Amino acid sequence: MTDVADPNPPGIAQQHIDVDNESVGTAGTDDRTPEQKKMDAELAERLSAIIENANSRVIPLCKLIRKNIENMDAKKEEDRDEAELVKQVRPLIEQAEQILNETNGAVKGADPDNRLSNKAKRNMQDHKATPEEQRLAEALKTLMEEVHGTIEWAKDKLDSFPKAKKDLGPLLDALSQPLTQIVGGVGLLLAGVLNLLGKLLSGLGLDSLLKGIVAATGLDKIYSGLGLGKWLNIGKK
Repeated sequence: MTDVADPNPPGIAQQHIDVDNESVGTAGTDDRTPEQKKMDAELAERLSAIIENANSRVIPLCKLIRKNIENMDAKKEEDRDEAELVKQVRPLIEQAEQILNETNGAVKGADPDNRLSNKAKRNMQDHKATPEEQRLAEALKTLMEEVHGTIEWAKDKLDSFPKAKKDLGPLLDALSQPLTQIVGGVGLLLAGVLNLLGKLLSGLGLDSLLKGIVAATGLDKIYSGLGLGKWLNIGKK
């Protein structure tokens, strides 16, 4: 296995968007009780720790995936070994998928008071973004930016390696599935974080990806059923 790649690989935006309450907070009135606010803050902190742990484990794998493909791409065409490329990259993708699946399970388990089954409206009320929600949104932005960015970058690079792409393409597609489930799971627990996340991603040109996830996970139907269709305008100012 190769060493971890440069911390700033090409193709992934390294843009950091400062978020403050005024820029992302909505104009609605937050009528949650102090106890509800405390519970939401604790939930956001638990989810942040889960996502940040995933980032610490998955991002190095993403860099290795890129590094291995870049190294093979840099070789003369007659020296390229697509079978070797598959051998190098397949376990990295599979390991990343396993981590994301574990993370998805942890997100689902972060629901001690049955918020999912109750579909509590209080988790979706308008309020200015809290520090806990900002932290969670930033962690999710990093996860989506790195994993989705690597998937798309790798698919593009593998066009030059048709045999390897046949083996690795389906694995890259599979890698995107738990990412979708993770974001959707957080959206079920703390919908306001998705609005904040949408604003972060819009600066990276990835807000359409989030809207696709909302539709794919059925969050659009849930939000509409709760009379919260405005959340479908994710990322809009």
